[in-house]
Amino acid sequence: MDLELIQPQLQPEPESRGKRLLGWIRYRLASRLEYDGPLSRAGAAGLLLFGSAAITTAALGMPTGFGTAVDIGAFVLANALALLLASQLVAVLLSLMLVPVPRLFAGFLLYVGFECYYILYYSDFEILNSVICATIFTVIGAIAGVLTGWFSRSRIRILSGIILAAMAVSGTSVWLMEPFGGGEAAAAFADAEDAGAAAIIDADNPGKPGEYSYNFFTYGSGTDKQRSGYGEDAELISKTVDASDYIKHWYWMKEKFWGFDEVSLPVNGRVWMPEGDGPFPLVLMVHGNHLMEDFSDAGYDYLGKLLASRGYIAISVDENFLNYSTWSGIPDNDFKVRAWLLLKHIQQIQAFSQTPDTAFYNRVDFSNVALIGHSRGGQAVAMAADRDAWFAGDRMLDSLNNDQVKIQTVIALAPTDKSIDNKTAKLKDVNYLVLQGARDGDVNDFYGDRQYIRTSLTPDSGYRKASVYLSEANHSRFNTEWGTMDERPPGGLFLSQRGMMSAADQRQAAEVYVSAFLETTLHRQTDYIPLLQDYRAGLDWLPGSTAYVTRYEDSSFDTIARYDEDRNKTTLPQGGKLEADNLKSWEEMDVKDRDNNNKGTVGVQIEWKDESSYSLNLGQPFSLAAEADANRMLAFSLANLSSKLDPGHQETSPQIQIELTTTDGDHLVLPLDQYMSVQKPYRTTYTIIPWLEKTIKSGKYKHDTEPVFQTFRVPLHDFAQAVSKKELAISQITFRFIGGPGKIMLDDIGLSN
Repeated sequence: MDLELIQPQLQPEPESRGKRLLGWIRYRLASRLEYDGPLSRAGAAGLLLFGSAAITTAALGMPTGFGTAVDIGAFVLANALALLLASQLVAVLLSLMLVPVPRLFAGFLLYVGFECYYILYYSDFEILNSVICATIFTVIGAIAGVLTGWFSRSRIRILSGIILAAMAVSGTSVWLMEPFGGGEAAAAFADAEDAGAAAIIDADNPGKPGEYSYNFFTYGSGTDKQRSGYGEDAELISKTVDASDYIKHWYWMKEKFWGFDEVSLPVNGRVWMPEGDGPFPLVLMVHGNHLMEDFSDAGYDYLGKLLASRGYIAISVDENFLNYSTWSGIPDNDFKVRAWLLLKHIQQIQAFSQTPDTAFYNRVDFSNVALIGHSRGGQAVAMAADRDAWFAGDRMLDSLNNDQVKIQTVIALAPTDKSIDNKTAKLKDVNYLVLQGARDGDVNDFYGDRQYIRTSLTPDSGYRKASVYLSEANHSRFNTEWGTMDERPPGGLFLSQRGMMSAADQRQAAEVYVSAFLETTLHRQTDYIPLLQDYRAGLDWLPGSTAYVTRYEDSSFDTIARYDEDRNKTTLPQGGKLEADNLKSWEEMDVKDRDNNNKGTVGVQIEWKDESSYSLNLGQPFSLAAEADANRMLAFSLANLSSKLDPGHQETSPQIQIELTTTDGDHLVLPLDQYMSVQKPYRTTYTIIPWLEKTIKSGKYKHDTEPVFQTFRVPLHDFAQAVSKKELAISQITFRFIGGPGKIMLDDIGLSN
């Protein structure tokens, strides 16, 4: 009998062991929340709120096309369900492992931390940055929840909690909504803008509306699924175009969203038409790459209205279907198709203009066409103007190969400049204007300067080119639909807006320069040329919340030195000689951008420690009296490189004298400051958190300065006035550097009207 009692204890039945294990598991599952007290549950609630906030920023950066409210609601709901499921799973695992911690809270903590990490990493924050920021954000969320739970335990604590919450909200608002109004560069510029003198313009503000009334309408396919203006409400029906020669892959989700594929791209446009018989110059405007579901074509209405009031047919072109989507990517060859589609718009307008009873009938001056583009659109307009480089074999564009259609002017706002099919646009005898912001967090190099360099002007052809660099402008604010940030959330929340121009100011600057350039190049007015030559001529029209650097050249320019012909630093192309006195160094070098990439031209880089000089001995002396009587200028481009001086030297505004030496040995000297001061380099702070500056986005923002050329123009008449003997021949031009140290680059030295 004793053996019968002992035997079950030595050899338990398998069913009994399994029941015991199952019972233990059930017990662990039931007690998984045994350590989650009121405060840990409050912490979990805080994490839920912070996780919802994080996923909301992701939703804003990943629109589906169903609307912001739907996107946020769907993302937050799905994330909450996933959070609850994952946290319960973590709690179960920790309970089974007998880990004595608040397990549900730990699940919330792990989930929200990983969620934030993934969102940031997906936004190109890099691994370490994502880990640090996600950890900080998650810990703050947990602490906020715990404190809220603790404060809620009495009336006094409730009041304290409300105060704490108000402080947190206000602090966050200050962090995210930094003040506008012009940064340090703009302040320094304001102190120096009175140096010298600028021409007085006796004309109206080009940024203000003109005398024309105008009508607004749209043309489109008539079947647009997303926008009635191009669908049932389109005044004119345009033909679709087949882009299958260029686009080989059109993702099915893109076709589902738009209702068409690459074989039937729509030709949609927003039109501002001046009242009157015309014919009027034609101006096409095109946006760049933005989120496809966040339509961009209405973002230039402010320019369309202004230009129509001043006598231009202005059209904002719809190319949203060529833009990027989180869900359907971006079509292949989109750069090329953007340019090609612009040309198809011109063809469509040709057809409208030949059709009675349309608003375009006999009212379009096709010999006066301008293209305006922003971002990738800024590159597309240059490609369209140089269409034979990419589309010479496209017989469908033959109607443009006649003398009736002439693209006279190209204007780019913060353009890209990528090589497409191993080619870049080269403009010849086309007017070119580019605007770029130093605070551009998207296209953060001045790529438009390359296109400026590649734009050539036949002598005395009447064409011109200009560039405007704004110290406090960013990328997105040229378009009213793109918001204020240059990156979609959450990355955009980390970009600094402190001191940046307001959106209204940035568009005001664009209005003034775009209108002035078109009045000059399409309406053939001369009133606004001084503004293009010297920004100070328009300071009454331009916002003071930024500093300006401007570059200008026209077909009256006679070259003395461009430095592109060879790398012999002692010779000039017309047989002259270059020499230096007491310089630390002087070399002919490639002009580099912010990221040290070649811009496609060469300049002379000069560095000095104390008083020294750089001289151009001319192979062909010129008559001072003749050039002065013709109102000619000594013109040159100068970039201040003092930010690249040896460590320990402060950035400077170098003091320079211009000296002309005659064949008789006379020396005529004028200080450059008498005409325009050399501005200090602008230092750009891109991010709110300093340690992100050099690491976020693979070091995209690691360089805080960018060498930018300013054109200086010194009247030869002022030199002639300094001497009684007028018949003097100038044989040498000398740049004298007073004090030091200093470092500059010179280019494009010559004589100009």
